[in-house]
Amino acid sequence: MIKKSNSCRVCDGSLSASPLLRYENSPRSAQGFLDASEECDDLVNLEIFQCTYCGLVQHNLAPVPYYKEVIRAIAFSKEMGEFRVDQLHHWIKQNLLENKKILEVGCGRGEYIDLLISAGATKVAGIEYAQTSVIAAREKYPQIYKGYLDLDFELPSDFKFDAFTIFSFLEHWPNPNKGLRIIHSALSEGAVGLVEVPNFELILNKGLYSEFTTDHIFYFDRKSITFILEKNGFEVISVESVWNDYILSAKVRKRPLLDVTNFLNIQEKIKSQLTTFLGHHGNRDVAIWGAGHQSLAVIAMSGVANQIKYIVDSAPFKQGKFTPATHLLIVGPEHLIAHPPKAIIVMAAGYSNEVIRIILEKYSFIAHIAVLREDNLEIVR
Repeated sequence: MIKKSNSCRVCDGSLSASPLLRYENSPRSAQGFLDASEECDDLVNLEIFQCTYCGLVQHNLAPVPYYKEVIRAIAFSKEMGEFRVDQLHHWIKQNLLENKKILEVGCGRGEYIDLLISAGATKVAGIEYAQTSVIAAREKYPQIYKGYLDLDFELPSDFKFDAFTIFSFLEHWPNPNKGLRIIHSALSEGAVGLVEVPNFELILNKGLYSEFTTDHIFYFDRKSITFILEKNGFEVISVESVWNDYILSAKVRKRPLLDVTNFLNIQEKIKSQLTTFLGHHGNRDVAIWGAGHQSLAVIAMSGVANQIKYIVDSAPFKQGKFTPATHLLIVGPEHLIAHPPKAIIVMAAGYSNEVIRIILEKYSFIAHIAVLREDNLEIVR
């Protein structure tokens, strides 16, 4: 059983010391309809807090008993249905999803799957917890998974989905990080998503106090919906308000890993350039100026240490020491006069231009000078 929370359910930060708002005698749930007017039902004191770290507005009560289930009235709204078909049609066309696998998270009785199909999708699956809804949805769509995105759930599919949707369901989840990460793990690389929540910006700007309900744990604005989605592995492409500003609609993409081929290409390029330069200037007759972490890495990873005479560095605490990994002696600049090299390579990062000026002014007897730039070995003379 999930209990009352005393910290932010998204970032684990501290909630505001006292509630921003307190609504006494609030309904215990938005779906607690009675069969008779004289029936007794409990009221609650609904307190609204804000996380002092990430800023997300939320209540700290335990979730309502049916938080895993989707209950919606879209089947009874023609106008909403028409709006959704048009919206989803553009999303599907924009992302070439007509023949791709789409997962609706919290599919209810299949109402939104109907709309996705009407909008041009052909391969739609859903996940729903309520057994009666699962049975109803499976009458039309066999690929309906029964379950909820909690700690013990795994999607029973042997493939990855290319897209997903969540419609006004995320705000109900007591552990949204876990749910979003399960979705993330079920997606193919480059998969896209459409995530919608009630628009707290409208609630705040219009003073819609009646929008606070125990059913909705979270109240998202553009910043907080972006934060939670980015925290859980998604790039947020856009967030816009729709449906008379009552809904925030976020378009997202599964965050790809960085393309690091440029690192590898530049490393090989610099290694080749260093090898060529050193080969032109004799064995162990080239010094390097700079004993910072960049130069240490370049020397070690390029495998050229056995061709280096010594390392020059202006920092007294480094002088007389030996470089890690390559074991080259570090000396002060005055060593250039006593033991002049034939050539010198400057590897001083942001200080390189300053070092070059010093060499040209004080150690002009050094015939050949090169400098390691960000992605290139530049010949100075």
